[in-house]
Amino acid sequence: MATIQVKETEKILLDELNLDVPKAVLNKFSMLVRESSSEDERIAFDFLVDFLKEWGIPHTLHQPSIYLSVPVSAALKVSRPTAKTYRAKTPAFAVSTGDDWLSGEVVYTGSKQAKGLDDIFAGGIEVGDLDVAGKIVLTDGLAMPRKVKEFGELGVKAAIFINPGKNIHDGICTPIWGSPDLDTIDQEPVIPVIAINLEDGNELKELCAQGDVQVELQTEHKKGWFECPLLDIFIEGTEDPEKYVLLHGHLDSWTVGIGDNATGDASLLEMARVFYKHKDKLKRSVRIAIWPGHSTGRYAGSTWFADEFALDLEDNCVAQVNCDSPGCRWATSYDYMDWMSEVDAFCKEAIQDSVGQGSKGVRPSRAGDYSFNNIGITSFYMLSSSIPEDVLAQKGYYPVGGCGANIEWHTEDDLLHVADYDILMKDLKVYTTSVFRVLNEPIHPYNFVHTLDEFTQTITAYQEAAGEHFSFTDGLAQVAELRGALVEFYEHVESLKEGQVSEAEVKDANEKILGLGRILIPLNFSRRGKFRHDPALDVPALPDIAPAKDLLSIKAGSHLYNVTLNHLRRGQNRLIWSLKEAQKLLK
Repeated sequence: MATIQVKETEKILLDELNLDVPKAVLNKFSMLVRESSSEDERIAFDFLVDFLKEWGIPHTLHQPSIYLSVPVSAALKVSRPTAKTYRAKTPAFAVSTGDDWLSGEVVYTGSKQAKGLDDIFAGGIEVGDLDVAGKIVLTDGLAMPRKVKEFGELGVKAAIFINPGKNIHDGICTPIWGSPDLDTIDQEPVIPVIAINLEDGNELKELCAQGDVQVELQTEHKKGWFECPLLDIFIEGTEDPEKYVLLHGHLDSWTVGIGDNATGDASLLEMARVFYKHKDKLKRSVRIAIWPGHSTGRYAGSTWFADEFALDLEDNCVAQVNCDSPGCRWATSYDYMDWMSEVDAFCKEAIQDSVGQGSKGVRPSRAGDYSFNNIGITSFYMLSSSIPEDVLAQKGYYPVGGCGANIEWHTEDDLLHVADYDILMKDLKVYTTSVFRVLNEPIHPYNFVHTLDEFTQTITAYQEAAGEHFSFTDGLAQVAELRGALVEFYEHVESLKEGQVSEAEVKDANEKILGLGRILIPLNFSRRGKFRHDPALDVPALPDIAPAKDLLSIKAGSHLYNVTLNHLRRGQNRLIWSLKEAQKLLK
């Protein structure tokens, strides 16, 4: 994988890393509530910019207008059979009741719960035959967009979510990824939503089991278009400066947000310092972006960037790397990482070489500022190191979506004690090593043979689910044909790995590798296609043909059955056409 020359040079950068700047950032950010559109957010960005000015690092502070919903207040009180008030929060983009109180009967219904770190954003509701229309539903878990969307479609009056611990987690419930366009303008949540903690939720659940329960609730949000800072740092490489790695993370937070994501901001600033100090050792460029609007805009900052610089990203971005929640206490494991199939071996080697640990990666979920799938950019990392499973079990922790799996995530308790400087240094080494190798290895370290193997597994599973009702034979055959061509291509590329980044043959091979990503990644991660953003809902592998999983449960010959067959035909056509385009690229 990494050449000897790259490994020797990267040691210089790793030896340069220290915690002086990260500690200064964390101490400053521990006194700021970096809510997007707030004065504290502006102060935090200015604090980072002051360092860049001192170091002479080229940067731009953009001021994009992004669509936000900032929760202001929430209240819940039981009016029957007793009178009691509960502490509550409301997620971003839930409907505001304003000064009015919404009242109604409460019914309890189940919903699917996350079993681990990799499905925190998945899962829907389980209403069954229960009539919930016109009622206020009480359910378990976090107010994720799919659940809120499904409740809204059932005509509920409002939803109350019972969070799994003593704290109530802040969050966002819109399925719209980033600021809306005309295709998504009407997809905001249509109901008020609030969250309460486990103890209060269990008490309310018990009341519902005993008989009729009436509640009143109130929600308020500050919603609209806001100008927010977005920091864009560009450190130019020496041999192929147009091409760059996009290294990024969000600055805005729920309350203080040390583990999510002040530690990430601190890491990004330290890496900017180190990469710039040793810019003469970088073959390609590194672009470091720090976003607003992650928390209350559903990745609105990174989506704005993806839109504003779409064509440049299409032409020049060789990878995107997300830095979220590094350096959190007890987070000693790298077994819960996110990366695309083509970089599986690369990421494992980078982690092993930098910190001497094994690792595991899974298909990236539809989360974490992965706003670039539609362009087709190879991506790795989302959250960073995490608490090991045995420690989570020992502590009785439930799954959360950040803070290294510490349950302070998205709560007022995400304070300085969540950070661990020794672990932060480890994570810094992982990120620095990984990014530096992509910047400096002559041939991009992406093996799309592994992507084709993933495609084979996915299509085979869909074929088994569809049975005799639909055939993916043609699709599988095309996957096999492209895989054979890729094996030959990588055998040829092997001879170029000791070449120079600027050599014509090396650049040609790299353009083919990037071109493969531009074709295969949207096919695997997007329903909507190039330069459009899929919703913040689960996107299954090869989503155009994923409905095959449901085919056997649909009555043969019914309207839905025939519509599903039609959908699969069109999906397989896109699949085969895309694979053929990738094969043309190799020729």
